[in-house]
Amino acid sequence: MSRSTQHHLGASRTGAVSRTFVMLTAGGALALALLVAWSCKTTRTGFVPMHASEGTVEITSAEGVGSRPEPMIRVRIARQTKESELAGRGPWLVAVAGSRTGEVMTGPVKVSASKGGIRLTDARGRVRGFGPGTVVYAGPVVGPDDEPGQEIVSVGRTRYPGTLRYHPRPDEGDDVFDVVNVVEIERYIPGVIAKELFPHWSETAFMAQSVAARTFALQRRESARNSDRWYDVDDSQSDQVYAGLTGLRVAIRAAEQTRGVVLTEGGSLAGAYYSSTCGGKPVSAEEVWPSNTPVIRNVGLNEVESSVGATVEKRDVLCESAPLYEWEVARRTSDLSKRIKSWGKKHNNEVGRFGSLQSVEVEQRSPNGRSLIVKLTDTSGRSAALTTEHFRAACNSSQPGVPDVSRVAQVYSGDVSVDVGRRVTRIAGYGSGHGVGMCQYCAEAMAQRGDDWRLLLSTFYPESKLVRIY
Repeated sequence: MSRSTQHHLGASRTGAVSRTFVMLTAGGALALALLVAWSCKTTRTGFVPMHASEGTVEITSAEGVGSRPEPMIRVRIARQTKESELAGRGPWLVAVAGSRTGEVMTGPVKVSASKGGIRLTDARGRVRGFGPGTVVYAGPVVGPDDEPGQEIVSVGRTRYPGTLRYHPRPDEGDDVFDVVNVVEIERYIPGVIAKELFPHWSETAFMAQSVAARTFALQRRESARNSDRWYDVDDSQSDQVYAGLTGLRVAIRAAEQTRGVVLTEGGSLAGAYYSSTCGGKPVSAEEVWPSNTPVIRNVGLNEVESSVGATVEKRDVLCESAPLYEWEVARRTSDLSKRIKSWGKKHNNEVGRFGSLQSVEVEQRSPNGRSLIVKLTDTSGRSAALTTEHFRAACNSSQPGVPDVSRVAQVYSGDVSVDVGRRVTRIAGYGSGHGVGMCQYCAEAMAQRGDDWRLLLSTFYPESKLVRIY
């Protein structure tokens, strides 16, 4: 399980055409339109007994829950790529996204960028070109007797449920495109939790994770469609890791048993953040992503959902056995300085003007001692403040012409103390990820002692309600 390094994320282990494309988009739009209304209209479905002395946790259902369409999710599985492969013999149907008609091609199909458009070449050498800016749909040919919702596509060696879209990226040049997997949310969830948790972990932890992942994805979906973005979630640690089609039974069962269940607060989807290891210092969203911090406004994080603000109040910390409960890394000061400067330039932050790093001091901590704000000073005396999550992102950022930071040298969380030396900088810290919401290692420990998945969720998201929305 990889320790997540981005804003929500957790302990990932890594580390047929729907009869027409129009039906896909129409169904997704309908589900999106109804989600907000459904989450506000719930009916009581009873109480479920929890761990001894812990009382009960109520689960409600939205009105008419059995008749609602399952939402579709658009998962970006490749970013700014020059070429891709629709693997397998097919046959594959390709079309302009939203069209009712298309063309059948024999696989494998090579997909490449071409002057701002998309070019497809099938196994027989037939070529189909689409003009600049055209979003291209691809999926298996579906017969009249085929059951809907069973489509599978392959990109290289990875199989995905659902269908694909190839989206040109003129903002990044005329020779790159994104690949987006369009899939039913319940076929997506097993591929997320199979990569988020170890396969030998308890089904209880998988069930709690499935609800958090579903809520997170649908909240991101709602946000994306309000902003006209062409995808809802990334398949990386910037959102949720995603393995595509999975055969892991515990993940499949967990998704099935929690189908349609999400966390809500105040009639809306909650911000169901989670990370690998809280390191003994869970923290609220408001503390990690304060909206009045200039650098956060610069990178577009000023509207973070803060529905997990109460999660830091008295809960058991049970992640001491996690590999990254406590850690230390050593980095070359020159390399670290360059990465921080490069990150600052990219995000229009003061550290983009820095020279060599001189010191990093913690300026603000949470009530339980987690570092939240650090002050950076360079050798010329210039100084700037960063949230520790942005300091972490800067330390781990990519730099043109320089190898990416290795896994063993990453800064794993924002809860750090830093000793800057002339040649080597030592960074010591606790936990992996941002520490907001559910701690995956704590969740597994709670499951091992007998707590129910609903109790886990009420512990990590105490201000939220469990609602079945479809």
